Amino acid sequence: MQKNDAHETDRKKLDQIISNTTEYDSSKIPSSLIKDINKWKWGSYGWISPVSLIITAAWRKYLYPLIDCCKIWARDSEKKPILGGYSIRTEDEKVTIPLMAKYDLCTEFCSPNSGMQGSRAIEKMRSEKRLNKNFNSTQATVFDLKLFAVILNEINKLKPEQALEVFKMLILKACERKQHRIDLNQKLQNTEATGKNFNLPDFLSKTSDPELTKCVVAACFDVLFENSDLTLTGVEDYKTAADARAKKPGDIALCMDEITIIAVEVKDKTQEIDWNNIDRAKNIMSNCPELVDFIYVLEKRSATVTKTIKEIVESKKFKQAPYNKISFMSVHDLLLLANSVSGPDEVVTRTGKYLSLAPAIKTETKEKWVNLMND
Repeated sequence: MQKNDAHETDRKKLDQIISNTTEYDSSKIPSSLIKDINKWKWGSYGWISPVSLIITAAWRKYLYPLIDCCKIWARDSEKKPILGGYSIRTEDEKVTIPLMAKYDLCTEFCSPNSGMQGSRAIEKMRSEKRLNKNFNSTQATVFDLKLFAVILNEINKLKPEQALEVFKMLILKACERKQHRIDLNQKLQNTEATGKNFNLPDFLSKTSDPELTKCVVAACFDVLFENSDLTLTGVEDYKTAADARAKKPGDIALCMDEITIIAVEVKDKTQEIDWNNIDRAKNIMSNCPELVDFIYVLEKRSATVTKTIKEIVESKKFKQAPYNKISFMSVHDLLLLANSVSGPDEVVTRTGKYLSLAPAIKTETKEKWVNLMND
């Protein structure tokens, strides 16, 4: 059977299981594995990326019980074939991710691409040829790499009927996260800031989440251009390397008749502007001649007055096209402008709504926002 045919067959079998799953039989799963699965921080930042690999290992063990699901590479670091190995990344991308996406189970649960793409630490263990649980050296990871290895090794010991129940268990956890996401986003959509005395600058300064900064900036521009013919876009987009390759005009765009008029690039508190940013803006403007303004909005107020910014602004070419379309402002200044138009409560309310739309926002950020708004 050709690989593509096998992937199609596997998808059909698993699709039927997912659509019919409402419960799982915990008595068929070793208690130690249930305990370890429950240790995983489902939906937490950094713990999302490898989840689809765990799902892939479970269904592989169910459909192909004789395979070693911990030999997750077809070739080692020297590109030599690994006996009995398989590419978990391929199975993940061809089978697991399309199914999870079909049922809207990726967001805030697993990677929408592949767990291996976002987990370089796992890929760097390729020289081991097998993901054993007793490795000595580890890469720095946000998630627990040891726990990941332990779970996969425990799955590898299962009989097919046990692996099926683990697969169902993981699908139901994904469904729980989906419902939590829906409920949380509904609260964000419906919460009005009037009378809440919500301190947005304080929340922003105490929260480490670039997507939050983007949502605040979007809310400000939404207020400022509400009565214009411009439409704000970009908040609902994923931020990927493909954006840069496609020369996407900014994190946020203000468009007229689907043509970007103003591009906005948002820099969170960890970032500053250098000449590379200016060159990138220049390339984007060359590809989008309709742009009339390219704005860098910096969360860190001091980042707008650095030595490099001064050097850029005072340079000869910055006075020439297309560089003269580039401008800088701080989130602080942008908030002052927006608040002067609508008042701070409206900016807060709109930020909350954008938090419900931004796909890469941390779940913890949304939960913290809702809790503070309800205090």
